[in-house]
Amino acid sequence: MHYVIIDLAISRDEYMKYYRGQAVQISSRARDGRIVRLPASVMRQFITLSGLRGSFAVYYDEHGRLQQIDRLS
Repeated sequence: MHYVIIDLAISRDEYMKYYRGQAVQISSRARDGRIVRLPASVMRQFITLSGLRGSFAVYYDEHGRLQQIDRLS
C-alpha cells in the first residue's frame, strides 16, 4: 500500500465550513510535494475543539483510492 504524509493546521472555525458542507474537499501539499485532496468527511474523526491539527499518513491503493488515515502527531 502506498502512502503520503500531510501536515494540517485548520482552525475550528475554518473546519466548520467543511462540516456544514460549504466545502467538501481538503487539499494539502504532502511532504514530498504532491497535492493531496481528501473528502472532508474522512477527517471528522480527528477534529478537536481547536480544529484539525497534526501530521497524518494517508494510505491509498494502486488506483489512488483512499484506504486508511493514521494520525502521526
